[in-house]
Amino acid sequence: MELFKSKYNWSLITGGIAILFSLVVQVFTTRNAFSFQYSDNLKTPIMIMTVASLIFIISFVVGYSFLVKKKFKIAIPIIFVSGIPAFIFVHIFAGMFMVICGILGKAAEIDARQENAETEKKN
Repeated sequence: MELFKSKYNWSLITGGIAILFSLVVQVFTTRNAFSFQYSDNLKTPIMIMTVASLIFIISFVVGYSFLVKKKFKIAIPIIFVSGIPAFIFVHIFAGMFMVICGILGKAAEIDARQENAETEKKN
């Protein structure tokens, strides 16, 4: 019981750090993207990268909200699918925290399943 809570709590903590860090990075990226100090050849790729990173951050927040509700089967794939590309589009540390959140969430899901199986055996 304690181990599940610990992994689950650490998953929530790392997910919160990922959200905060990625939002800080996104604010600076958006500010730089709209500064219009880039050549015409670079404006389009920079805007595409900015929009892509925003999409991955939003999808991670959706997965994180499912994790908070302890709906692991929905949350874990969303977190991994948004966390791995976040290495490329957002920032390596934000992506790292997203993936760590997914790994700890998966471990908490496995512990929760084992806990449920043990309580069913006792009943």
